[in-house]
Order: sequence, then structure tokens, then C-alpha cells
Amino acid sequence: MNENRPRILLIGGTYRALCVLERLLERGDRVVAFIGLEGGNPGERDFCPEVMDICDRSSIPARSGHKLGEEVIRWLEDRIRPELVIAVGVNADIPVAIGGNCRHGLVEVIDSFHSEECPGVVLRQRGQVVMQRDLQKSDDDEDAGDAYLRMLDEALSCLGEYLDEIAPPVATLPVRVPYRPENVLMHSIPTSELDADAGRETEALEREVAAYTGAEHVFAMRSGIDAHRLLLEALEVGNGDHLVLPGLASASLSEAVRESEARAVFADVLPDRLTVNPERVEAAIDLSTRVLYVSHPLGQAADLDLLYEMAASKNIELIEDAGDSLGACFGDSRLGRSPSTAVFRLPLTTTAPSSDATLVTLSDALAERFEPLVKGLRLGDGLARCARQELTTLDDRIAVRRRNASTYSAEFSRYDAFRVPATPEGALSIYSNYLLRLTRFARTSADDMSKLMAEAGIETRRLLVPLRERELAALPATESVRSNGLLLPIDGEFQDVQTDRLLDAIFGYAIG
Repeated sequence: MNENRPRILLIGGTYRALCVLERLLERGDRVVAFIGLEGGNPGERDFCPEVMDICDRSSIPARSGHKLGEEVIRWLEDRIRPELVIAVGVNADIPVAIGGNCRHGLVEVIDSFHSEECPGVVLRQRGQVVMQRDLQKSDDDEDAGDAYLRMLDEALSCLGEYLDEIAPPVATLPVRVPYRPENVLMHSIPTSELDADAGRETEALEREVAAYTGAEHVFAMRSGIDAHRLLLEALEVGNGDHLVLPGLASASLSEAVRESEARAVFADVLPDRLTVNPERVEAAIDLSTRVLYVSHPLGQAADLDLLYEMAASKNIELIEDAGDSLGACFGDSRLGRSPSTAVFRLPLTTTAPSSDATLVTLSDALAERFEPLVKGLRLGDGLARCARQELTTLDDRIAVRRRNASTYSAEFSRYDAFRVPATPEGALSIYSNYLLRLTRFARTSADDMSKLMAEAGIETRRLLVPLRERELAALPATESVRSNGLLLPIDGEFQDVQTDRLLDAIFGYAIG
């Protein structure tokens, strides 16, 4: 995509609009939004669904409607801010405000099938013809479909020539910001080792993680779902038992609990810290509660002192759904220190499929009940060797993420449009992800921001919350995080030009 091109808003809904969008994308033009309006001729098919499908696959914000109301106009002016509007085959009146606020204005593409008075193809701007292609009248023998395609070819050619006139193509190397580094400890594991049984490498990994976290015992497993499922089995949790889960829990925990016969009761998170809200936990615990799950979302440790005290007073088990938080600290200890029970996920930067190591830290007493259940489910030697390499560089990568997070927070915290991750006393985050939250003062939504950032060559992610809609309805803080949060690239050393590109894009879209 050529950054020199104007930011284009396409309006239309006919087959012409579909072809124009495909041609613009093929040329590398910067299509930043689409509004679907039904076309002009009676009986002409509405192609909005096809166009919007392309927009969805190309991360282009798109809306469909019969008219351009005030809400849509505000969406364009405040969030999209196009520099050129192209209206194709549209008979509806287009508000002057749309083209008037664009640097290159609004261009109407008119053709002989749209208007019988048109001699062929006309590009009109502010009521004036800026480009015209006359077409010979079709012979009596020429099929109407062939004539239409001949006209369409001329329209696409005419539009391309016009765009090249107002913004000549410039060969520039785009600045791209990947969400994850492309070449960080990439390993290729031979196929013969992918299904290897647990052996010396697995045992070495378990000893090293135990030393790193301060755990009494560690099991390295292939699956997070199996880890959580077997912990429930070891604790003899069954039908009729209640489990308290935080709103932001891992997908593996949510799936394991749903597979069990126990009943999940969800507790909302703290609005700033995003860890489970102790007040909501206390309200959720009843006489049937057997286990309290505590998550450490995005590398941020929960208030463990208070939660462990609460679990002990209620005589229930506490399991830490630690996710990607290996290395995070609470007080003077890393997460996973004995006697806690915690389940970590160690993403492996490897070409192997299913390359995640699940690490379970346990007390010796619980390990005796857990060990007989894990036969055949422990991590194989091939992936364990890769995980050991990852562990040797983990602290260095955490230090890089903390520097990147510090840079982000220093910039974003100056504006009311953003909310940055909290940094509570007594906890040290590893920033496994950096969650930027957009407030009501931002000029765009997180969903539109994600698409606009993708269009600018900056990879972001949305926060996935593995809960059903009815479950989220009772968790307003969790729902707010999911709706307004945007995960930014944070792994790896960024060049200054990449950091500047990311910050400029976010500031441009969110605060103008």
C-alpha cells in the first residue's frame, strides 16, 4: 500500500462499486472505509454484501445503509477522516459535508448505464467535469452485457488515471510494525521428535522451572486444558461443586471447567488492574464452592495476599490461572512459588505445531495425587528442549517488554483518550501483552482502530474473552475491557521509526 496515496472512502453498492474496490486494492490505493448505498437503476442488484465481505477480509471499516445519516457522517469525520471520497453509481443525495471536509473532495463516477444523458464515463467534482471518456454507441449486434463491461473498463481506467494525477505513485518502503518479532529464537524441531515421549529434557525443564519460580514440584504438560482438568480430578472436584472464576480467565481454564461436572460462578475484575475483584469473589463464594481461580491477566499479578487469606478463611482451594505470566512477581516472590498451585503457558517461538508448553507448579502434597494422572500427557523431549532455550532468554525478553511498556505508558498517559495498564505497588508485571484502552474521549472505537492500524501496516490484536454473552452481561468491567481494549506490539526491540510510526498512527486516529 502506497503511503503517498490519499485515504479513500468508497460509496456505492452496485457491481461497479465492487469492481472499483477490487481495482483500488489491486493498485495499492489506501481504501480506508466503505459505505454501502443501493445503486441507481430500478431492479439493479445490491452488491453491498459482496463488497462488505471484501472489506472484512481486507480490514476496511464498512457500513451499509439506505442513506447517509448524521451518525454515519460523524463516524467518517471523527474516526475515519478520508482525504478523498469516490461515489460510484449512487443516485442518493450525498451530504456536502463529506466531500467538503476532504482534502481532495468528492468525485462522482457517472456512466451511461447510470445516466442515459452521460456520453460514456464522466468524473465530476463540485459539479464540474474533471475527466471524461466518450464511448461509441453499441452496435445492434452487441450484447448489453458486453457493452456494460466495455463501459466498466473505461470507468476503471479513467479513475486510475485521475488518482495518478492527484497523487503520483511514489516508491517508498513502508514502515511495518509486526505484533510478534519474526526471527526470535526460531527453532525447527525434526518431525521424529514432535511426538517424542517425556524424558531427560522434560525432567530438566521441570527442575529449571522449579528453581526459577521457587516451586516444590513442576510438571511440564502438552495441554493447558489437560492441566486444569487433571487438577480438578486430583482435588476430587465433582458434580454439585462450585468453582469461582475471574472474568478474564484463559481459554484453557474455561474449556476445562465446561468439560467438568462442576458449576462455574464468575466474578468480575477490577476496572483498572484487571485482576479479579476481591469483593466480587467474596460475594460469589457459597457453601458449595470448592476452588477459587485467580488469573494474572497480561502479565499483571493479582493481589495474592488478600485472595489467599480469603480462600484459607473459607477453607477452599486456590489455583492461579497464570497464563503467560511466567516471571511476574508479587512482593518478593515470582508467581508459582511454593506452596501455590499455578498453571503457566510458555509460548514457544518454534515452527512446530501446538508449540505451547504448559507448566504446572505444585506443592509436594498435591503433586503426589497429580503425578499418577499425567502419564502420556507430559511434554515430549523435543518441545521440552525448545522450552529450555526459551527459559534462558525469558528475563531478557521481559526487560525489553518493560522498556517498551514504559515508552507506551509515558506517551499515552498524557491524554484523556487513553487508559494505560495500572502499575500497583507490590506487583511487577512482565507485560506479556500491552493493553491500551480507549475511553469515551477517543475519536474512534477499538474495533475501528484495529482495522485502521492494519491498513497502516501495524499489527494489533483484540482481547479475546472466552465467555458467553450471557456470562459477560453480568460482568460490566470485563465487558468494558473487551470492548475498548487494543493489544499493541510489545515483544522485541523496535526501531525508533517503528515506534514513531505506531504512536503517530494511534494519536492520529484517536485524538486527531
